[in-house]
Amino acid sequence: MLSTTAAHEPVTLENCENEPIHIPGAIQPHGALLALDGAGVVLAGSENFTAITGIALRAGDNADPSLLGEAVAELLEEGLAATGPWNNSVETMLGDRLFDVIGHTQDGICYLEFELRGSGIASFTKFALYAQRIISQVQLRDDVDLLLSSVTDEIRKLTGYDRVMAYRFRQDLSGEVVAESRREDLESFLGQRYPASDIPAQARRLYIQNPIRMIADVGYRGSRLVPDINPHTGRPFDLSLSTLRSVSPIHCEYLSNMGVQASMSVSIVVGGKLWGLFACHHMSPKTLPHPVRMSFQVCSHVCSAIVERLEANRHSEELHRNNERRVALVRQVRESEDIVASLAAPELNIASILSCDGAAVMLAGRQQSLQGDFARLAARVVSVLDGREEDIFQTDKWDHGELPEDARYCGVMAVRFHRQESGWILWFRLEQVHKIRWGGKPEKTVALGPSGARLTPRGSFDAWEEVVRGRSTPWGESDLSVAEKLRTDMAELCLLRAGEVDRMRQRLIATLGHDLRTPLQSISMAASMLSEGHSRTSTLQEHINYSSSRMERLISQILEMSRLQAGSGIHVNPVETDLTTLVQEIVVETNIAYPGFQIDLSLQPAVIANVDPDRYAQMAVNLLSNARHHKLHGSPVQVILEQDANHSHLRVLNQAAQLSREQLEGLFEPFRQVNHSAERNRTGLGIGLYIASAIAEAHGGSIAVDQTGAGLICFTVSLPR
Repeated sequence: MLSTTAAHEPVTLENCENEPIHIPGAIQPHGALLALDGAGVVLAGSENFTAITGIALRAGDNADPSLLGEAVAELLEEGLAATGPWNNSVETMLGDRLFDVIGHTQDGICYLEFELRGSGIASFTKFALYAQRIISQVQLRDDVDLLLSSVTDEIRKLTGYDRVMAYRFRQDLSGEVVAESRREDLESFLGQRYPASDIPAQARRLYIQNPIRMIADVGYRGSRLVPDINPHTGRPFDLSLSTLRSVSPIHCEYLSNMGVQASMSVSIVVGGKLWGLFACHHMSPKTLPHPVRMSFQVCSHVCSAIVERLEANRHSEELHRNNERRVALVRQVRESEDIVASLAAPELNIASILSCDGAAVMLAGRQQSLQGDFARLAARVVSVLDGREEDIFQTDKWDHGELPEDARYCGVMAVRFHRQESGWILWFRLEQVHKIRWGGKPEKTVALGPSGARLTPRGSFDAWEEVVRGRSTPWGESDLSVAEKLRTDMAELCLLRAGEVDRMRQRLIATLGHDLRTPLQSISMAASMLSEGHSRTSTLQEHINYSSSRMERLISQILEMSRLQAGSGIHVNPVETDLTTLVQEIVVETNIAYPGFQIDLSLQPAVIANVDPDRYAQMAVNLLSNARHHKLHGSPVQVILEQDANHSHLRVLNQAAQLSREQLEGLFEPFRQVNHSAERNRTGLGIGLYIASAIAEAHGGSIAVDQTGAGLICFTVSLPR
């Protein structure tokens, strides 16, 4: 929120989001701060530094150990010697008073913050025991709501705040109070919603960087940094990681309007995103010492990890149920000559694989609806989407309906599985009329103040109800995942039935007929034996499942091969991606899918590059699959990830039969099985490496292969960062 705005600039929520809250030029006055350069020379100090600490230091002075004391001098020495991000803290006596001194480095500057420890405050050890008590309780929870309720109660018991709330963010970034522990005479905020604009984007970033934020007294007058500009850079000091950083005056006004005089927030970060907060409010000024805050930082990390696990379990269970129905539906379509009719069959159909109020399928001018007549609405949706490049679309607020009855269906998800024949599957959800209980009317007003016109936070937080229309229940991650997988399944199926006439596709069809003969014969024989009541039913079912999986993998590779041979190339959407985490997740999934497959990992931390994460994962999976099929029995596969100044390098190594240079050079040619002795991949098409190579080239990189005299073969993917 902007504290000042130029006279000619309109005051909006957009420029409110640009307030530079990380460089306020001041700190909260219950502590003092020093900023020092790499040589230990003071760059700046808070104007209250001498008054708080009794130490006379100012800009340009050397940090004299005799003034700071041995403990602080050692802390400073440690910070100045650090080569990367650093933070630490010590307890120390300055005169006859006990201080917590908290240090961190940022942009080559070492910051020391001094907080006076009040009398009667317990030690780090005691608060560590308190934190352990909370952690031991929350680890037993298997429900997110119960977890949040338990933690709010424990935080209030330990800190004595008048109100502690668990605040969870929704898809639209608004927040909802989902648990609360409060003083009995205070009004409850449980169930109230707060708009996304209450916490601007830059504040969300700081909540992730610095998970504990305390305001000791919202009516404070900040202690300025002297000077407030770094003399080496000419820029303000970045206090993003500071525990004493002065906060936005608009935020203090916001809290004051709620009757709050002190606050503390503890972030809940899930998957690198701000999932929620524990918000602590007190109706009078209150300072919480550093040891207590550190205890809650540990609790925050543990709570975040447990929430992430519980959310992942819930998503996995939902996805598993939907995928089982999807697999059965695809099997039904494969066994039918009529794609449209089989997708809209009475018992198992597209409407039964995910939650919806209706569905429709369109292909080559034919259409069939389920759970209602969606002919006109489906045609309208497809007319809007047909010209777009993307093959999947979803919204909970469709506003293109031309007929009154269409307007009721606000939720639309559509996937295109056949571009040439306009093949679409569509799901619809009805408008979900509901009430939102806001914590005050969710709006800000422009008011004139000492600094001119600026946005002011609402003054009343009485519950205010809003009736929301024109939206459906949002589509969830599992909905999108199942829809995308069904799209892929149908695209592959349509490709197999297309009957291409050009030379390469004729060759592809011939190869397909040859390589699928073995699993088809196995399935046919096993099915025949099952129909005759053969006693080895379990073994036969396993045989059918294996052969079916083999066919699906072949078809998936053929689909990619077809696109490449048709000149379409591999399309990538690069985004900044943590390759270390991505590769680790792929290896974990591979280990789950293939128990006993030994993979030795060597991952450099924080390898970041602009890549398409889905395509990069596909490439890595192809390399691991190739290594699994062709490695010598009993030998492990090695996966190495590292980076240099310009490139990231992924290496996959395995022991294999010795290959000639000509054979190595032919590994990336399609339809060429170099190692015919690989019993685990005798029916492979030999196009997995070809696809991996195309993905590397689409990223502007390359893939190379080499083999040592000892038989160790190494595939290296090098991509520009």
